[in-house]
Amino acid sequence: MTGYWLLLPEYLLAAAALVALFGDMLPGGQRTTARIGAFAAALACVVAFAIGTAEPLFNGALAFDAISVFARVVLTALTAVYLLWVSARGMSPERSQEAVALVLLSVTGGMLMVGARDLISLYISLELSTMPAYVLVGYRRDDQRSLEGALKYYLLSVTTSLMMLYGFSFLFGITGTTALTGLDLSGSGTLGILAAVLSFVGLFAKLSAAPFHYWAPDAYSGAPAASTAMVSTLPKIAGIVAVTRLASALMPSVPSLWALFAAVSVVSMLLGNLAAYPQDDIRRLMAYSGVAHTGYALLAVATGSISGLAAAVFYMVAYAVPSMAILLIAAEEGCTLSELGGLVLRRPALAWTGALLLLSLVGIPPMLGFFGKLYLFSAALDAGYVTLSVIAVTMSVVSAGYYFRVMKAIFFADQPEGTLTRTAPSAVAGVAIGLLAAATLGLGIFSSAILGFIGLGF
Repeated sequence: MTGYWLLLPEYLLAAAALVALFGDMLPGGQRTTARIGAFAAALACVVAFAIGTAEPLFNGALAFDAISVFARVVLTALTAVYLLWVSARGMSPERSQEAVALVLLSVTGGMLMVGARDLISLYISLELSTMPAYVLVGYRRDDQRSLEGALKYYLLSVTTSLMMLYGFSFLFGITGTTALTGLDLSGSGTLGILAAVLSFVGLFAKLSAAPFHYWAPDAYSGAPAASTAMVSTLPKIAGIVAVTRLASALMPSVPSLWALFAAVSVVSMLLGNLAAYPQDDIRRLMAYSGVAHTGYALLAVATGSISGLAAAVFYMVAYAVPSMAILLIAAEEGCTLSELGGLVLRRPALAWTGALLLLSLVGIPPMLGFFGKLYLFSAALDAGYVTLSVIAVTMSVVSAGYYFRVMKAIFFADQPEGTLTRTAPSAVAGVAIGLLAAATLGLGIFSSAILGFIGLGF
């Protein structure tokens, strides 16, 4: 497959998004729209895998290397599972079809972003991935908290994007090119360092890395849990790929960038893990958890090595899979710890699935999260970052405290009143969550091969 046909997975998602906009005219309405989106995403996953690596497009603006293949497959697979869940549960009583269109457009932007090898294509695809997320966060138009969270997300994102564009303009002025392969800042001095730092600011905000994370807790807790399940995971996978691309281009000529990544990593790990402890809302807890996990991934980026960059991408996937499933459980059963009380009594299979997912985020073997942290910490130790590795391991142990708070609520808290009148369990939604749990448990077996494959892209 050559030429524009290499973008067939993106075409499929964009076409399904256009169909979703006219979901009211389809028989079956909202469920049909979500099923079409899930089918299109699954088909795009198969096509992306079949295409594999290929020659660059648009004079190198987009590249289809091993990282692109892996990220495209993961993004489309998770989108298919997510929309499968939406087809059973919906996003709101009236407007699921709009949400399906927004999800598909956001993932289309993310798939273009993981292949971007030029500053222009990187920025355009980044905004295409992010803008639908603003709307998904503020999806409840009559909910003040939802609109407030969306506004905070939008304002901080726009501000940091402008700072990133300012850095990109410096990069172009210094090197005379927008191609990532030509960004050699050797001899540029302080201006080169400033350009590099500003260029990463926008990406740090998209990843909710401290100190650019302030939008995340309010945005996640104000949004419907189903929206949070998507916004907090899929864009982060594309975002970390973009960070590793830009880091691999700039760090050889600006070695001091390791200090920026190390500082943001430590602050994110400390603040994210400690701030998660007092949270009773699962969405806020997972927001701060996401800040911490971004810090872990940036520790691997700080190494600048091929193994470290590949480990960062793999780790973000290892975080996204169980995190999405946990938030989907919260969307079904309630977003506070008290609402999850007694889950083991009314839905034991879902309770034990939640425990498995939480243990993966802690890093307990043989779950996917364990292998993600293993490769990440190994890359940091190989680079000589012993102190940073000790901090990361310590914070990983600390994180077990608030994850076990959730498990305590699921298994030992009293069942709140009103739980018997909740929506009946859905077999389709259960399959979607089960697929995510199976991936969390089973993908660790192939982690070494996956990591080696990703490393071919650097």
